[in-house]
Amino acid sequence: MRTEAAVAVRPVGVSAYLRHWSSIGQLALILLVVHVYQLEGVPFTKVLWLAAGGFLVSIALPLHYRLPLFTCVSIAAVFVVFGLADGAWLIALGLTLIAICHIPIALRLRIALLVLAGAGLAMLRMNLVGSPWSAAIWPILGSMFMFRLVLYMRALKSEQGERTWWSSLAYFFMLPNVAFPLYPVVDYQTFRRTHFDADEAAIYEQGILWISRGLVHLVLYRFVYYNLLNDPADVARLSDVVQLMFATFLLYLKVSGQFHLIVGLLHLFGFRLPETHKLYYLAHGFTELWRRINIYWTDFMMKTVFYPMYFRVKRLGPAMAVGLSTAAVFVTTWLLHSYQWFWLRGGFPMTWPDALFWGILGALVVRGALKELRAAKAPKRSAGGWDRRMGLQAAATFFAFCLLWSLWSAESVGQWLWMLASAADIDLKGIALLLAIFGVVALLGGFDWEASKRAASSRWRQPWVRSMASLMFLLVISWPAIRDLGPQSWDRALASLQETGLNVQDAAKHHRGYYEQLDVRGQINAVVADSQVDRSQWLDAAQAGIIRTREDAVERDLNPSLNLVWNGNTFTTNAFGMRDQEYSLQKPAGTYRIALLGPSHAMGNGVADGETFEHLVEQRLNSELAGTDQRKFEILNFAVDGFTMPQQLAMLEDRVLQFAPDMVIVTHYHRGRAMTETYIGKVTWKEIPVSEDLRAILARAGIDHVDRGSVPIPTEIGRALARTLGLQPRMPQGEFEARVRRISDEVNDWALERVATVARDNGAVPAVLALNAVIDDAPAEVPNIEAIRRAQFLVFDLFDVFPAEDRALLRVAPWDDHPNAMGHQVIADALYTQLIGALPPEQLQNRTHE
Repeated sequence: MRTEAAVAVRPVGVSAYLRHWSSIGQLALILLVVHVYQLEGVPFTKVLWLAAGGFLVSIALPLHYRLPLFTCVSIAAVFVVFGLADGAWLIALGLTLIAICHIPIALRLRIALLVLAGAGLAMLRMNLVGSPWSAAIWPILGSMFMFRLVLYMRALKSEQGERTWWSSLAYFFMLPNVAFPLYPVVDYQTFRRTHFDADEAAIYEQGILWISRGLVHLVLYRFVYYNLLNDPADVARLSDVVQLMFATFLLYLKVSGQFHLIVGLLHLFGFRLPETHKLYYLAHGFTELWRRINIYWTDFMMKTVFYPMYFRVKRLGPAMAVGLSTAAVFVTTWLLHSYQWFWLRGGFPMTWPDALFWGILGALVVRGALKELRAAKAPKRSAGGWDRRMGLQAAATFFAFCLLWSLWSAESVGQWLWMLASAADIDLKGIALLLAIFGVVALLGGFDWEASKRAASSRWRQPWVRSMASLMFLLVISWPAIRDLGPQSWDRALASLQETGLNVQDAAKHHRGYYEQLDVRGQINAVVADSQVDRSQWLDAAQAGIIRTREDAVERDLNPSLNLVWNGNTFTTNAFGMRDQEYSLQKPAGTYRIALLGPSHAMGNGVADGETFEHLVEQRLNSELAGTDQRKFEILNFAVDGFTMPQQLAMLEDRVLQFAPDMVIVTHYHRGRAMTETYIGKVTWKEIPVSEDLRAILARAGIDHVDRGSVPIPTEIGRALARTLGLQPRMPQGEFEARVRRISDEVNDWALERVATVARDNGAVPAVLALNAVIDDAPAEVPNIEAIRRAQFLVFDLFDVFPAEDRALLRVAPWDDHPNAMGHQVIADALYTQLIGALPPEQLQNRTHE
């Protein structure tokens, strides 16, 4: 039933704009905030502008036109984000599923047809059968139909109230969904029932408030992600453990922020949906937490699992019925989260961290539910002061859930146990962090915020006041002048709020936790940004047949005598497997020979023969420095895609010294540490023999080898016991990564110092070329600089050689940060200038011109 306010005559035309001027003004501020912070990517920005335009039209229309308008705007958003072809396929697939729901046959037969249709789509999702549309539409199609179909069919079964095709289409294609694969499970009956069922001005104000709250959550998420989040492999003491668990749970701000945005936008079109999250960080128990976090999911589980199960087993008694029904909810939730993963990511993971998380959480919620069942009904709380018992309950629940959440976010149980074991190394910072977090949560959790909200009557509690305060705060802290008021750390923290890329750890790993891995909007962004670019034929070096693997410390090198086209560029190697012209093993008389070692950007990924900076510098040296006495310069390019510093050392000893170089240049770059960690993993996994020095470093870190057929045992004691029982234990991947992380810098230091020694012992000058790919945030200092100084290398510092304003023009492709031909020319010019300053005086005597 609609309320009296809802059926009252609403102003239309110009009078509607005058009445809702506050909401219109705040929506303009929201657009500005999203632009300033570049929140949620290009698709969301397009959808937000479309929603703003639709809102301005909607408020001037009579009520009966507003649902059709919302539906049309939602359909238009599909085409705006995905383009004509993919958009048409998404809509066609959706309409087919909706049509099956309304075939005039028995309900069970319609359900069977939906299951068959779902199975067919699943085969397409798994690429068992080719599909004519882009893979980017799968996450959106899945989020529109994987759970909503259940609620829709449930509503059709009861057929409560009048149903129209407009409401059905609006429900499945609802406007914000096209920009958010992670989407709240909106109930169909609630969706229809709440459409303009109250005063529209109040609905709009509430929507604006929730949008502004969502923006605050998303900006806070960025602060956590860029400033607080550490990597499990870096955890070494109590403070690291506390920081990781606290920050990992705070990452959920992204989900709550997105859900507030989504429901707020729906309010702008009159859908007065309930809140999706409610003070979940301050819950006073796990049962209360389950009710407060992702409320729509809880409601979905109650309607589809808990109540049906409860009424089936209620004859067993209230306690048993509640316990069994709650347990069924969590088993189903575990399975459905894997089902959700399938439609959004394409896999169907069933991991031990996943099972343990849902099992333990389910047990705690069951325990809380039974406790509530036995307890007397609690009186309604008054808006009083701080309550010690409530505060302690909130802090205990928060810390326990942080512990559970860190388990769910871990890559393996072994990694999680290894991380927790580091807490035994107690430090003062760790104790201070524990006390600070406990104190803040206990202080805030000791107040009954809901009771305070009910008692408050001040105008400062009005939605528009709170939303305006939030929006203005976000705009103020975005000003450069505000950033300049504090120290450098303050400036960096505020600057990070406007970052849009991966943080340092995820730049290497590309994932973080369950919800972060489900945030697949990068695929959608790629469709929007690169819709005119064909990336399907883009090959890496291994796919192109350029790389061959080895069973020694070099591990990989280039196939010799190649002549092929790779990603549109000629790629030639000589008889010695160098990306270079043919050279004699014997150095010609009067020749100054330089050996260049390095990874892919030194090898020349993405450029043709003759365009690499090595070739350009060699050409210029011979053009400008060669004299009449036939003096000549040769730069031999031994670089290989993916090479680390230990591999450059191995190549020096294996092949380079045969060419009697006068100078040896190794290339060092910003990902050198991460690449070395990967290399150590490869040589230990393959049991590749390495030098005694490197083996000693690995042994000191407790790293032996990773036997593929062995059993993962998470502790040293456990592995010792396993050996006693005759088992072959294996170090868990998470622990292995953590141990490697702690020695990777030492390994690079050793490799650098060994390069310098070997080069000098063989009459060559050792040099380091500090060179990054074309990245936006080059580190300020060259890694391992102390080892470089100790070994007295010549240093050619090109760490930040690419001008900031030109970087986009100097990359091979938007998705490939290797330097293109212009980028290699930039490198060549800078390297030539520094190189001639380092050459022996006798090599400069016959310069032809300055």
